[in-house]
Amino acid sequence: MATDRIPREFIQTLLNRTDIVDLIDGRVPLRKKSSNNYFACCPFHQEKSPSFSVSQNKQFYHCFGCGAHGNAIDFLIQYDRLSFPEAIEALAKEAGLAIPQKSQTAKTSSHEDLYALLEKIAKFYQNALRQSDPAIQYLKKRGLSGSIAKQFGMGYAAPGWDRILNAFMKEKAKLSTTGMLIKKDDGGFYDRFRDRIMFPIKNRRGHIIGFGGRILNQGEPKYLNSPETPIFQKGHELYGLYETLQTERELKRIIIVEGYMDVIALFQHGITHAVATLGTATTAHHLTCLFRHTTEIIFCFDGDNAGRSAAERALHVTLPIMRDDVQVRFMFLPENEDPDSFIRKEGKKAFEERIDTAATLSQFFFQTIGTEADLSHIDGRARFVKLAKAHLDKLPEGIFQQMMFDELMKKARVDIKKPASEKIRAKPMKRRTPSNIRLAIMLLIQNPRLALQLDAPLAHADIPGFAFLLQLLTVIKEHHIETTGALIEQWRDQKEEKLIAKLAQIEHMIPETGIQNEFLGAITRLKSQSIKVTIDKLLAKAAIHGLSVEEKQYLNDLIQGQK
Repeated sequence: MATDRIPREFIQTLLNRTDIVDLIDGRVPLRKKSSNNYFACCPFHQEKSPSFSVSQNKQFYHCFGCGAHGNAIDFLIQYDRLSFPEAIEALAKEAGLAIPQKSQTAKTSSHEDLYALLEKIAKFYQNALRQSDPAIQYLKKRGLSGSIAKQFGMGYAAPGWDRILNAFMKEKAKLSTTGMLIKKDDGGFYDRFRDRIMFPIKNRRGHIIGFGGRILNQGEPKYLNSPETPIFQKGHELYGLYETLQTERELKRIIIVEGYMDVIALFQHGITHAVATLGTATTAHHLTCLFRHTTEIIFCFDGDNAGRSAAERALHVTLPIMRDDVQVRFMFLPENEDPDSFIRKEGKKAFEERIDTAATLSQFFFQTIGTEADLSHIDGRARFVKLAKAHLDKLPEGIFQQMMFDELMKKARVDIKKPASEKIRAKPMKRRTPSNIRLAIMLLIQNPRLALQLDAPLAHADIPGFAFLLQLLTVIKEHHIETTGALIEQWRDQKEEKLIAKLAQIEHMIPETGIQNEFLGAITRLKSQSIKVTIDKLLAKAAIHGLSVEEKQYLNDLIQGQK
């Protein structure tokens, strides 16, 4: 189900019917610590003292340790490892609600019919494998057991140009949509996969979305994948991720390898946290997806030049999305070895030893840049700094970026100007009283019901942030929003989302009984500030250009109103 087909009104209804305390307590036992807040040890990082807070009033959770935060939907996305539509489906099921579509006449985007067809085709291939002695002997020769073949749903596409076409003739249009057929020049069709060991490709929900095929005998290409289709985007999917998530609940690390057989061989030898890209280089989307499930990623490459080049490409993709709480390593196997062959020869222990000694991202980065510059003289060090800095500037601001610059300075033996934002961040921050606009927005985000306390709509004011305050008030009233969790949902994937989440987490010292007066007081002061800004502008205009009769009267009324 596509996100944009779920009506926002339904999402708000769903959040209103969901108590985040009950939702989280069913997965992470909570204990009450104050009138409206519950605490637990954070489920998203290791800690001994509880710092994970759940607010019943706000319908919002926040960890003071790792910064995890959000509403009920975010919790399911993070804890149950669901996509946004999957989280909506889970909450709707618990609430006993059916998910409506924005347009009941629009074609469904769930693609359940395509998933069902590919499931039937997978069983067709599995049955063909059981009946093919050459295919069975091939798998035995590769060292695969029957149980591992069953776990991954492996099958066989027998020789012939129209086996799938004939078996599923009534669904020819869907066969074409899913890429199982190729169109001839004369308008006819033929099967895409022939005489190949078949590997069903599953998404995170376990739906088959495509296939990979390995030629049984000689021929090119050795591996053939389904093309991109409405349900299969290679840059978004990872082979083996579904099986990994089904096998291991807590994933300390995930290994990225290059092929189907690598994943399967590692699984068979007890390393059940390996995934493979699908004929493409690793993408930022792949890594972002994996970082939802683990804090450590191991890239595993062949030790030849092609493997080194692939590792460098992976490095450049990784840098812009590195976080302070994750780790990335680069592991290289001996030349002419891949994970499949290596683990069969050397075993699980030897493979895991290589994982433990794999180069960290920082080590591999400086090693790679170092091959392009001679650090023994000034010219080489200057080139080294220029090359390295171009990449380090892409790192997200934070501790890791700062430490990488520190390491660069040590290696180059030179003082390097760090990004300006880092220098500013390093200065000690003085605690300041929040401005009236910030106070009003913060209290409104944490207590959306305050919008009902304003007797009349606010007029626009030329004050930074005032337009956003008006937008918040409008959204709260139009959508009848009562909690922080419901409010933040209105800004999901928008630029204001981070600001709202940040202000939602602020622990102010205002007693609950005084929040309303503080909010109304801030609004009153903003009105006065707005009048003063208008007066100053009119006075400035009068001194330079003069004022019309109407402007003079308006200025006089404003000044008299302040007395």
